[in-house]
Amino acid sequence: MRFVIGETEIRIHITAAIMTVFMVISGFAAEYAAAVFSIMLHELSHVLAARACGVKAVMVSVTILGFSALIPEGSCSKGERILICLAGPAFSLVFFVCTMLAGDMIPGEQYFLRLLSASNLMLAFINLLPVLPLDGGRLIHLVLAGNIGMLAAGRVLRRFACVISLFVVAAGGYQLYRSSYNASLIIIGLYIMLITMTGRTESALMNMKQIVYRRSRLLKKGVYPARDLVVLKSTRLSDTLKSMDFDRFHIIYVLDDELNIIGMFTEKEIIDALTGSNDDMTFEHLIK
Repeated sequence: MRFVIGETEIRIHITAAIMTVFMVISGFAAEYAAAVFSIMLHELSHVLAARACGVKAVMVSVTILGFSALIPEGSCSKGERILICLAGPAFSLVFFVCTMLAGDMIPGEQYFLRLLSASNLMLAFINLLPVLPLDGGRLIHLVLAGNIGMLAAGRVLRRFACVISLFVVAAGGYQLYRSSYNASLIIIGLYIMLITMTGRTESALMNMKQIVYRRSRLLKKGVYPARDLVVLKSTRLSDTLKSMDFDRFHIIYVLDDELNIIGMFTEKEIIDALTGSNDDMTFEHLIK
């Protein structure tokens, strides 16, 4: 089901309703409600932080896993993106403390408050893991991308995520063997593996999207930092895009085999050339 509120599209997947019915029948309605409510507030904090930075969420999805907000951060500064990333985990931690204090102050058995406390603490912990597209991964990716480029930062995070997922799965397997408690850690570890394995294409698309968004950021600021790149004439244009930073304009100097400058291009010229050709196009072909 889809509908629009203001400028934001709301998508509710049928799996969300199916999961709700399943949890009620299974007797886990309270636990599921606490988790969904916590995720909703977590995503809402991202949306509100984005609104404070002048950006509106274009879509909010409700699926079997809860809520997910799509926020176009292309026109935001680096500091604003960091703020948007941190808003979710920060709110979850604050809400965890508030529910813990409320549970101690209110007399009687406060089972739902304890569920909210546990849900928000787990939500903050999981989202701070350095794995894309979780908040911790986005934050570290944002910091690394300014120094080594977006795709290189993605490669570093994927390797780190693989190590984390293997550790979590191993810890879950040991926990299950020793206590037969539950398989939640194994599920989390496998989930990290899954999103890591499917993140390569997303990272490449993110890099292209940020390059395109630079125009709006330049028009907004009026002044923007640039970076020079030097390539050989045999270098493919598509390979050059992988070395571009998300927060810099680029001027590319082309050298021949004797290292003499034989051409100079902007990133827009490269993107325009790639639009009308294949990925194997070299700078030598572009000059001709």
